[in-house]
Amino acid sequence: MHVQPTTSPIRVLLVDDDVTSRYLLAEALEQAGMVVTEVDGGQQALAWVAAEGLPEIVLLDVMMPGIDGFETCTRLRAHPGAEYLPILMMTGLDDRSSIEHAYRVGATDFAVKPVLASVMVHRIRYMVRAGEATRALLHSEQRLAAAQRMARIGDWEWLPEVGRIRWSARALEILDCADPTGDCGLETLIERVPFDERGEVAAWFATLEQGDQDAELRHRVFTRDGRVRHLRQFVEPSHPEGQEGACCYGAVQDITALQEAQAHIHRLAFFDSLTGLPNRVLFQQRLEQVLGLMRMRRHACALVFLDLDNFKQINDTLGHHIGDRLLQTIATRLAASLAAAWPTRCEVDPDGHQCLARLGGDEFALLLPDVGGVRGAIRVVRQLHHDLSESLDLDGTTVVVTPSIGITLFPQDAQNAADLLRNGDLAMYQAKRAGKNTYRLFDARMTETMRQRMRIETALRQALANDQFSLHYQPQVDLGSGELSGVEALLRWHHPELGTVSPQVFVPVAEESGLILQIGDWVLREACLQLARWRAAGVFIPRVAVNVSANQFARPGFPERVAQVLRENALDPGSLELELTETVLMNQAREAVTTLRALKTIGVHLAIDDFGTGYSSLSYLRRFPIDRLKIDKSFLVDIERDRDNAAIAQAVIAMAETMGLEVTAEGVERDSQLELLRVHRCDEVQGFLFSRPIVPEAIPDFCQALRAITRARDEERG
Repeated sequence: MHVQPTTSPIRVLLVDDDVTSRYLLAEALEQAGMVVTEVDGGQQALAWVAAEGLPEIVLLDVMMPGIDGFETCTRLRAHPGAEYLPILMMTGLDDRSSIEHAYRVGATDFAVKPVLASVMVHRIRYMVRAGEATRALLHSEQRLAAAQRMARIGDWEWLPEVGRIRWSARALEILDCADPTGDCGLETLIERVPFDERGEVAAWFATLEQGDQDAELRHRVFTRDGRVRHLRQFVEPSHPEGQEGACCYGAVQDITALQEAQAHIHRLAFFDSLTGLPNRVLFQQRLEQVLGLMRMRRHACALVFLDLDNFKQINDTLGHHIGDRLLQTIATRLAASLAAAWPTRCEVDPDGHQCLARLGGDEFALLLPDVGGVRGAIRVVRQLHHDLSESLDLDGTTVVVTPSIGITLFPQDAQNAADLLRNGDLAMYQAKRAGKNTYRLFDARMTETMRQRMRIETALRQALANDQFSLHYQPQVDLGSGELSGVEALLRWHHPELGTVSPQVFVPVAEESGLILQIGDWVLREACLQLARWRAAGVFIPRVAVNVSANQFARPGFPERVAQVLRENALDPGSLELELTETVLMNQAREAVTTLRALKTIGVHLAIDDFGTGYSSLSYLRRFPIDRLKIDKSFLVDIERDRDNAAIAQAVIAMAETMGLEVTAEGVERDSQLELLRVHRCDEVQGFLFSRPIVPEAIPDFCQALRAITRARDEERG
């Protein structure tokens, strides 16, 4: 019978020392389309496999000289990749012991000679297909095991007839069960589950017999060494015929790494990485929840905004690592102070963990549900203020920080989270403007104030480009000679819609928004340019004084910029005087000394404006290379009758004389003030008695009038 060959010929290794039997069988197999390799002994068979590789099947005679079939089978089976190689052993020995021996050494099947060739063809094809299926199953199991290992999944089976679960080895490993038989009872599993989840887990497994849908459960277990694992259980019901109830096939997955990754992502998304406090996003969500609860109960709550005063100065002076330590310490101190000052907890947040948040930078927020209205909120805020103001020791550095705090209340100030947050920010901003280190309650008028500020800021951004700024100049008169000693440049702003805007209104906005840098640079250039114009026109003005803001003074390269402007206008450095306030110098005393010395190297004059209103001491003044003190006009009010003001003015003049400094008195409006200053040997004065600030075109006429007055006075004396 001729058998049609397969498309992929089966390679057969025929091992038999009986040449006749081997020939007849090989002929029949080749006619069936197989490729047959004949060898007459076990040694030759092993050598062929080593050289050519494994065939699809081996037909192996038992009784052969040299290495018999049993030993050959053993060695073949040990060859790499031959675990599932079909090996058919043939022998004339039709006894039970030979057959059992053949299977023990690894034979796939056994045949007794003489073999029927036509039957052997089909038998070989069946064995090859079975071998291929076995190998495919092996690879599938290996892939499944690898996938389960990588996904940390194990399977289990619910056996309703015995009321227990049969776990796979991988499942036992995940459960950290020591029983290698897989008989880890449900009771053992539930004992490992944290107490708060045990009821849910027990109930879930109890419904498996009646369940007819896919189900899933997530829970935790403790390992034998006390660590926590997060597990995901899921089942698929099966209903075998003739069996009551359901037999469930389930799987358990170790999702600890996934849970930790999700928790990490959650922390990154909703918590501040530096302090561990909730961030703005989580705090706003929490605020919405609390407001909903307060609205339902018709209760009140307070929102507190808190910002650290002068944090940037600490950061820049001591370094960012100290700044970070400061924020962490403040967060800890705030949490402790809040727990002591406000022990009440809200149902939405029973532990109070979300009541405190870091919104960004040095800004924190506190949510106080059921705090008891304004009085309760103020009581908590005062305690927070007291606790935060105590000195801190950061890596051996003592730091004192003060907070500016804004308070807003629900429902009287706002009905939703967004408005409440805005109101708290506005109230905190007003505390900053009030001098810092204090608190302010939100007032509806603050909204209009902020809107006005925003209008001013928006208009300021266009003022330079639209040529809306101008400089007026107030003359300064030498008391000894009666002649003009200089002029002070004063900034004026006229807006086409807002009209003339007072410097007291727009300068603070410019400083807070950073626009003061551009504006200050324009004032410096314009004042020097105007001085050069006067001199070119034959009007000699000895010097021009320009006010310098804190931001402008602290900007890197400021001395170089001053030198550049002087060169551009061909002015000698001594014709420019820069006026700085005590606050500018004292906020960063060390850096201020460096900048002042650089300016003195250039040759410009330096003056302290509004002297006496700040907090500088004589020891600090000695460190600064200052040329002039300007007595603030507040000390000249009723100087003729007010002994205190007169004593202050006299003391400043005497101190300046001792230190070799010039003195200018501001705000002189009456002859009596002038005479008293002359008696105390004040060097220079300016004020309405001589002139208000005037446009640059009026300066030449003023100089001419002042000279006429001086001549007339000299002639009268002569």
